[in-house]
Amino acid sequence: MIRVLIAEDSASSRAYLKFIVDSAEDMEVVAVAENGEQAAELTSRLRPDVVAMDIHMPVLDGCSATRQIMASCPTPVVIVSSLVNGSASQETFRILEAGAVAAVPKPSGPKSKAAVEDRDKLLRTLRQVAGLDVCAPPQPSATQTVESSDKKATCRYKLVVVGASTGGPVALQNMLRQIPASFPLPILVVQHISPGFVPGMVQWLQNGCALSLCVAENGQSIKPGVVYFAPDDVHMGVTSAGRIVLKEGPMMHSVRPAVSYLFQSAARAYGGDVVGVLMTGMGRDGAAELLTLQQQGAVTLLQDKESCVVYGMPGEAEQLGAGNYKLCPERIGQQLIHLCCR
Repeated sequence: MIRVLIAEDSASSRAYLKFIVDSAEDMEVVAVAENGEQAAELTSRLRPDVVAMDIHMPVLDGCSATRQIMASCPTPVVIVSSLVNGSASQETFRILEAGAVAAVPKPSGPKSKAAVEDRDKLLRTLRQVAGLDVCAPPQPSATQTVESSDKKATCRYKLVVVGASTGGPVALQNMLRQIPASFPLPILVVQHISPGFVPGMVQWLQNGCALSLCVAENGQSIKPGVVYFAPDDVHMGVTSAGRIVLKEGPMMHSVRPAVSYLFQSAARAYGGDVVGVLMTGMGRDGAAELLTLQQQGAVTLLQDKESCVVYGMPGEAEQLGAGNYKLCPERIGQQLIHLCCR
């Protein structure tokens, strides 16, 4: 039985979240907190498998409560947030930076057309992260600096492709902060995340990142030093002419966009002239396709087990022998510089 602690200051939202969790045969609500201080105290005392955390709460907000939980009794925290769009979404990502492992939109009311979908998304996320061995996030390392040179860097690679899922936003932040604006390749990223969060994630990641970041558009020409993120609910690929292709199609590994689709597309378009990166996340999305890239001559990087929130996707790739390097996110960023800026 998965033991869930709910932290929510709204009485109606508390009741509805409790109703949703109690509806699952494999879950039970062990406690309900009305503010962040209660959430931290109850988590320390009851040791739930997962905490469903609101952002705006009295006494301690969700960010402060998450930091306290991660410092005293590390427990998987899922942010349940109505702050999806615009600048408000930055608060969600600040809590992920503080140690939360996932974020889902706050479920709409029981009479909403999206009620079943919202319920299933919340329960699925709680199941995925419950009981994970989490720890307080490390202090960010200093950004890697690269000496400028009048000599133009030569690089045989033409493209970097990256896939990530649970724990990915913070891992991507730590990787991208290492890379200078002069990086000579475009970077395409598929990050599994709840619908609506991609624009806010891109805005949050842009802070402290020298590269230019954007949500990809169909037909867009890819440029060096720009990071393109797959938008909601479409697969992202690339042509040999260097244009992004966004396509609705069947889900792969029960997700869309899929890392597998991006890696397949990159292999067809560029063969071995690719650097493939597979980071923290559940499941096996992208693992077999990373091996295909490697077999075609691409260089492949895996996030190491020690730094992953979930060693699923990179772990599957490791079992296949698909990784040339296993590194923490900061070292991945530095290795990209070493491979592509010399």
